[in-house]
Amino acid sequence: MITDRYFEHVEALFKRVRETQMDNIRAAGKMMADAMMRNANIIIHDTGHIINSEMTGRSGGLVAPTYLKYYLVTENPGRPNRAAEKAKDRSQEGMAELVFNAGSICPGDLVIIGSVSGRSEQLVDLALCLKKHDCQIIAVTSLEYSTQVESAHSSGKKLYQIADLVIDNCAPLGDGMMHVEGIPVPFVPASGLSATYLMWAVYCECAEELLKHGITPSVFKSANMPGGDEYNLGMENRWKELGY
Repeated sequence: MITDRYFEHVEALFKRVRETQMDNIRAAGKMMADAMMRNANIIIHDTGHIINSEMTGRSGGLVAPTYLKYYLVTENPGRPNRAAEKAKDRSQEGMAELVFNAGSICPGDLVIIGSVSGRSEQLVDLALCLKKHDCQIIAVTSLEYSTQVESAHSSGKKLYQIADLVIDNCAPLGDGMMHVEGIPVPFVPASGLSATYLMWAVYCECAEELLKHGITPSVFKSANMPGGDEYNLGMENRWKELGY
């Protein structure tokens, strides 16, 4: 059964994360706690797979991490397929500098960036911009994948080569975990599953580190529980004042 194989692959993936990434997970948790204690922001950005949504604003989750999303949208309909239009350089390198100036990120902030391949022009552009502005970067990426593909950025760099700390999500090349007869490409991506699994472990390490310092981290309560909205508002105000 394909489903039985799926569960076996997931269990093996999680086991590999535990066996190979615990030192990096602990280091990431300490980096998060240190950032909170020095009143820095913790920002999470990924390419849309999962951790932007999973790791921010969740009941039972830490209040401090927030997300970064940005898009360039241009409304300019015209005649298609003209030679001059095709000749344009469509690169968006440099847009990250505009994002940095427009957003709330400041030097010294901690940014967690998730990308399974770590090769995209936009992501590498962002990472280089953040390093230029003295931000810390934790990368959640696949080293097996990233080391076998070319960067799309003019620097030739990939995310894992820029970050201060790299956590390997242990996804295979191409991301799909399973080869299924009748399906021509690998089936079921690993990176979203492992990234969520290891990031909640990072949050656990962060909470443990804060508690060692006598600090109770702000954690969201379910808004569907009695008093949830009021409680969460209090937690958000506490985080804005204290950083944790």
